[in-house]
Formats: sequence, structure tokens, C-alpha cells
Amino acid sequence: MITDFGARADSTVLNTKAIQSAIDECFNKGGGEVGIPAGTFRSGTILLKSNVYLRLLPGAVLQGSYNPADYPEHPIAWAQKYGTITHDGLYVETMKALVIADRAHHTGIVGQGTVRGAGDGKAFQLGLNKDGKPKNLFFVGCSDILLRDVQVQNSAQITISISGCDKVNIDGITVQSLANWNCDGMDVDARDVRIANCMIDSEDDALCFKSEYLSRFCENITVTNCVLSSLCNGIKMGTGSRTGFRNISISNCIVKRSSFNGYRHWSMPSDIVYQPELQSVNTGIVILGVDGGLVENINVSDIVMTDVISPIFIRVGRRFLTPDQKTSAMRHITIQNIRAESRSTIPSIIAGLAESPVEDVRIANVRVSVPIAVPAGSLSRIPVLIPESQKGYPENRLTFGTWLPASAFYIRHARGITMTDIAVWQPAIEARSAFYTDDARNVRLTNVTINGNQLKEIKNGLVKKDSESVTIRE
Repeated sequence: MITDFGARADSTVLNTKAIQSAIDECFNKGGGEVGIPAGTFRSGTILLKSNVYLRLLPGAVLQGSYNPADYPEHPIAWAQKYGTITHDGLYVETMKALVIADRAHHTGIVGQGTVRGAGDGKAFQLGLNKDGKPKNLFFVGCSDILLRDVQVQNSAQITISISGCDKVNIDGITVQSLANWNCDGMDVDARDVRIANCMIDSEDDALCFKSEYLSRFCENITVTNCVLSSLCNGIKMGTGSRTGFRNISISNCIVKRSSFNGYRHWSMPSDIVYQPELQSVNTGIVILGVDGGLVENINVSDIVMTDVISPIFIRVGRRFLTPDQKTSAMRHITIQNIRAESRSTIPSIIAGLAESPVEDVRIANVRVSVPIAVPAGSLSRIPVLIPESQKGYPENRLTFGTWLPASAFYIRHARGITMTDIAVWQPAIEARSAFYTDDARNVRLTNVTINGNQLKEIKNGLVKKDSESVTIRE
């Protein structure tokens, strides 16, 4: 127990040295568990080591210090990890966190206790996209990581960050992080990962996969049985997409709005978002390739999402290029068995680039309901030429603007798109086409209905611009 090394559940005591001493002795003796008993133990940065696990007993709270000086800059230049928050295309030199594991093996945190950050502290209220705020948990270059059953709360930045790691098992954890900006629930850049039975309630993206290393895919990942609450995006791959994502399967999850909105209020008018004063999820499912990497073999299925601005956003962009100046590529994406309750006139978007179109996307058994519409009198607000931000931050409302010519799916720079058994429910006054293709080839729409009517029977249900082999079948 950490109490054997002098740790005390006293708000006036900083227990960093005592907890680190317990970890070090456990490591020196060959490994095992370091127990944290019931009580609140205040600490600055502690370093986990190989073969050492923290066990938080019921009622135990590892409380992050509110003093920024208690989180020294931990050097990680060796990792050659690209930036997450500042997006400046440079390697990250240092990182701050309450718990850090650096190139450790067979390590993790388990138990029924809580790791609680200091994200609500005044010293860490630095604003959007600001560095200098400590994460709660940061694992870099590690292998055989286990996170099980613990609660992780109140981070000042990304709540749990798994970066450049292998063999990760995350099961039954609860994340609640709504006290600051940029508080993703869980960021994962790793290989051979299982995530199951988790509950995440976050200010920023709930479950976000990253690819922030060259020559290292984020790959071989399964996710199941999770409840994902967010003020931004529910399930996301990117924005960081240097090498890319492949062989990822996500199933049987709920995406919904976060329980509280203290920060991320979308500035959206009521003719774009229904009840904009309420918090919402920006996008339910986001799949991005914008930094030169390859995205392939992605399966997402059996997802229920509510209060989303857009259900799906799939995008190839040109934020960064590979060292040999190649753009990202995306192919072999399957999304099926989706129930989405949207609150916005911004449709789902599938869009590549003219030089790198999205290829082989299969979407099946999707039900979407939208409570508001664009009436005929507002069609003039839709630009004749839809803008396309190739290098800007990729997001549904930023990349193409909020006024799009489709109510259900906007498809641009795409090849081989198959959509089967799609049902959209929207107000009868909706004046836009349900589907709009621009520079698309080989698009097949089968058994698609709008308000119960077959798409082929709806006047202007499908608009084709510079597109070929776009067909509708019952």
C-alpha cells in the first residue's frame, strides 16, 4: 500500500514522492501491484514502470494536484510523435500528465477507485487548443497495457492517451471529463487493441483513434459494448492520420450527447440545428484521412446515435502530406445497422479529393430521422459552387459549409459507393434532393426510401453533377 511509504489521505499533503517510492520498490522487486486504499490522495506526476500495476481499492481517489509545478515536462522526443493539440506538424518534445508510463511493459491501472485530474483548476483554464495542461493518463511506447474497471475523471486535457503502444486491453472503465477544453475521453494510437464495456462522457471526442507516427499504423482494433457521450464527435478516426488506420471493427455502441455543456457551445442558428441552445454531438461517426496516411478495412456496425448534428462524416483531405508528398487514401469502409436521430440540416458526407477519391464504401441498413428541413424559400442560400476546404481542419460544418444541396447524403469525389436499405425521415417541406453526387462514379442506391417512399419515385430525390454510373434500384 502507498500508505506504507508515507502517503496520507490529507488535502494538505502532496503524496507524489510516497507513491513513486512504492512503485519503484515494486519494480525493483520484480513487479506486482501497488495498492491505493480508500481515501483521497493528492499527487503530481507519477511514473508507472514495467510489471507494476496500480490497484485502486473501492473508495480510493488518486487526485491530481492543482499546482502546475507538480507536473514537470516529461521528455518524449525519442518517440517522434506528431502534435495533437497545436497541429503544427512538429514532433512533440514533452508531455504532462498525472500518470505517465514511458516504454513500460505489462503495466496498467485496475480496481474500483478513481483517477481524478485537476481540470477544473483555475491554473489550467487556458482555453481551447492550448498546451500546458496535464492529461490524466499517458502511455507512450508501452506494450501489454491493462486498464480495467477504474473511473477516470476531470482531466485538464485528453483524459486517457494511448500513444505508440502495442497490446492494449481496456475493459469496463468509466470516463467523465467535462471540466476543460480538449478533453477527449480516450485517444488511442496503438496496435492490437481491445476496448469493451466502457462508458465515456467527454467534452471533446469520446473515442478517438490517432495515427501520429510515420511508418506505424493504428491497427488491429476491436471496440464493443460502449456508451459514448460527447459534445464533439462520438467515434472518430483522426484528425491525426500520418500513417493511417486499418483493420478496425467497432460494434454495438451508443452515441449520445454529454451530460453537461460547460464549454463547447456550437454557434449554430435554429434554421440549421433544431434547438441549438441544447448540447449536441457534432458527428456520430467520423473517418478521416487528411495527413497523408492510408485508411482501409474499417467496419462500424450496430450503432444507435441521438442528438447528432450529422450522423456520418467520411473525408480525405490535404491538411498534411507524406514526406514524399503523397495525399491520403481511403478504401474498403463498411457502415451498417445504424439508427441516427439528427438535429441538423447538415447531411452525412462522404467526400474524397479529386486526386484521391474515397473508394469502396458500403453503407447498409441505416435509419435517419431529422426534425428540421430546408424549405424552398431558403434554397438560394446554398452556394452554386460548394466550397471545399482541403487543408483546413476537417469537420462536417467547416469543410463544406453548413448549406449543402443534399438532405441525407452528400457524396463528392467518390468511387464505388454502395448504399442498401436506407430510410430517411424528414419534414415534408424539405426542398433539397435527398442524395447529391458530385464527381462520383459507380454509385448504387438500393431500397432507399424517403418518408416511406421509394427514392426513384421522388422528384429530384437524386441529383447527379459530373457523375457517372449512378443508379437507383428497389
